[in-house]
Amino acid sequence: MGGVSKSVPVLSISEINDSSGKECLGDQFHVTMSTELRGTPKYQKPVKGDHFVFLLALAGSTSMTYNLLDYKLSPNDLFIISPGVIHEFNTGEDGQLIGTGFTNSFFSEFLIHKKHMDVFNILFANSNPYFKLSSEEAAILHNLMLMLKKSHADKEHPFKEDMMFHGFNLFMLEAGAIFKKNRHYTGGKFTRKEELLMSFLKLLSTNFDTERGVQFYADRVFVTPKHLTRTIKEVTGKTVGQLIDEMVIAEAKILLDCPSVTIGDVSNQLNFSNQFFFSKFFKNHTGLTPSQFRMNYCAKVDTNE
Repeated sequence: MGGVSKSVPVLSISEINDSSGKECLGDQFHVTMSTELRGTPKYQKPVKGDHFVFLLALAGSTSMTYNLLDYKLSPNDLFIISPGVIHEFNTGEDGQLIGTGFTNSFFSEFLIHKKHMDVFNILFANSNPYFKLSSEEAAILHNLMLMLKKSHADKEHPFKEDMMFHGFNLFMLEAGAIFKKNRHYTGGKFTRKEELLMSFLKLLSTNFDTERGVQFYADRVFVTPKHLTRTIKEVTGKTVGQLIDEMVIAEAKILLDCPSVTIGDVSNQLNFSNQFFFSKFFKNHTGLTPSQFRMNYCAKVDTNE
């Protein structure tokens, strides 16, 4: 069963650059407008990335689900997507975004101000990815993103590497100031309920395929199942059971998007007793069988329901 995960598609910077017509720009960094990706089916389904993305909302409204929680982005909102976290953008809205994406290695190579690394711990912590910026803060980040976009695409500039190096540092220092300001307002602390939610989601992301009972998660965050259920419901509006099922469905959709993975493989990977029960579970939550989902939303493949 473990071999299936090797085939699971993970959205890479190369794919984003390719989808926006900039395939020559490599696999470590990108700055992309949402309008450049419209009509690309990949972005209308749950995905996991292999890199960080700083999303800045420019206009309209964009609804998204990130790590099972729902967000609505409005102009001047900043949102940070971390590697390996399931997220999905809702379609049919008028939101316009610009995203700056970079890998861990790019971040390590290009960030010169190592003395400020503690400010960027938010990138690696299981913390709130959403920031509401002032129009001035958003304008500064937007201009720096556009400058990086231009520098990254300019093959002829004699000092392109230096421009990218210093431009990225400027961008990250401005972002770091926003992080620090946000932490100042909150005292750098989360409420007990927020901490419990983040601990639960972190556990869920690594155990959902084998553990689907409330007791397992309650034991590991040292609360009773009743307390965990009540708190999660209060903070998210969803029950623990709903979040577990949503994580399983999101992962199933990602697996089904890979043509080389059979429906039986998906059932096994997610530890269902057999393919029949997996198909029934999937249909109960999506209204479609796994085969119908593949036919409607994924690359056409031969499957046996």
